[in-house]
Amino acid sequence: MLELKPQARPVPRVGIVSNSIGVFSPEAKDKTDAALRKLFQDSLRDGKIDPGSLLLGRLFGPHEALEAADKLAEARVDLVVVVNVAFPNGQVFLTLATHPHLARIPLAVVADPEPSREEWANNAWCGVIMNNHVAKKIGRPIQTIPGPIGGDAFQAEFERLLRVAGVIKGLRRDFLGRFGDAPGGFHSATGDQIAFAEVFGTRVDTVDLTAVLEAYKTGRTSGLLGERAFTDAEVEAFADEIVEGRRVEVPRDMIVRASRLFHAYRAIIRANGYTSAAFRCWPEMNERYIWISSCLAQTLLLTTAEITAAGCEGDWPMAVAQTMGSLLSGFAGYCLDWVSYTGASEIVQLGHCGAGVCGAMADKPAACGGPCDTITVHPVIRQGGGGEIGPVLVGPFRYGPKTGICLMQKPDGRFALLSFEGESSAGTGLGMKYSSSDVLVPNYRELNGIVLDRGFPHHLAVAEGRLNRDLGMLCAFLGVEHISV
Repeated sequence: MLELKPQARPVPRVGIVSNSIGVFSPEAKDKTDAALRKLFQDSLRDGKIDPGSLLLGRLFGPHEALEAADKLAEARVDLVVVVNVAFPNGQVFLTLATHPHLARIPLAVVADPEPSREEWANNAWCGVIMNNHVAKKIGRPIQTIPGPIGGDAFQAEFERLLRVAGVIKGLRRDFLGRFGDAPGGFHSATGDQIAFAEVFGTRVDTVDLTAVLEAYKTGRTSGLLGERAFTDAEVEAFADEIVEGRRVEVPRDMIVRASRLFHAYRAIIRANGYTSAAFRCWPEMNERYIWISSCLAQTLLLTTAEITAAGCEGDWPMAVAQTMGSLLSGFAGYCLDWVSYTGASEIVQLGHCGAGVCGAMADKPAACGGPCDTITVHPVIRQGGGGEIGPVLVGPFRYGPKTGICLMQKPDGRFALLSFEGESSAGTGLGMKYSSSDVLVPNYRELNGIVLDRGFPHHLAVAEGRLNRDLGMLCAFLGVEHISV
């Protein structure tokens, strides 16, 4: 049976330095440095940071800081952490923060609390305030994390910092394949490609649908990285995997066509090195000269973790948000619509035609109130009298905490990201025959007001888990307005 493959979270390469002036307690400084070394070694051992990460010695002034900054730049670190083990030399942070080859790298400042109620031992957090003042003056986003290093609260926030730095690393390597443009009138499903590249790092490359059809017919394609091919035997074998353990309401030949379209997409993705994608899934794909919905084929690319995002209806800006959710959660995010009036009920109805992801659907049909994990014909086209066109995967996505992520570029050119958390369950599921995630959101009226007042788009990404705080940190580093519900 075809199961969901986890998304590979990028592991950041981290550069850590400590900093102090010559006075204050040597014992307090050494204690913090020892905790820092343990944190670094534990993070390496557990695979949370890249093996090429650097832990540099204690810095006292700007000349050592410049030498350290050059080493960090040469190592191509993805995150710089400055640990004030006592009150710092103020030139150290300024030197690191203004180094030209570290200018866009996430930067964090850490300090332990005062270790004693009797002696003024380190004044380290005062140094964080000092560094933060500089960061605000120069417009450099930073994260500040209070110690004690090794404490549970610190550990949780430090791991969040690593996750977010990894996502930024992934976004800045994102090469999005856009298979055709958005259908007419889908104005939010396109955007300023250069602005997205500047802020997030995503670069967009367009593939004409004729290239998809050629790969579908011939079983081969060529791209930026060379040629890729597939065989009829691979198509047939994968069709067997798709249906195993799932309810199927379509004929075998429709499944084989979906498998072949998946292989055509995958060949083009691999031939060009795309890491995410968006798909013009109608109207052409559902016309008689093609006669196959692309829904199942494109989401199978998420099932197999070939890509981090599969935007429906050519919506590549939504795919950027979807990539954020996939990389933060470690599992594929989903492309859904705001289906019904959000302000009417605390159960916020989110869904799409047939964009279910194999292995990511609810696994207890009796609890669904409707079909679970069902491969069927396209529900919207069926209702419109368009005949038996498919296949699509419908049913509720698996239950648990969810985060909705909606991204837009504002009229002034800057970006805003809306995120909200909720819970989906058998009790919240409305059982409609499409791909759905019906999420309990207590402050649903606030959510509805923000969507309408701010003009957010009709597509959003939905990710596993509670990610508001992660997304807040991510937006802070990227200079994106974060609106959290």
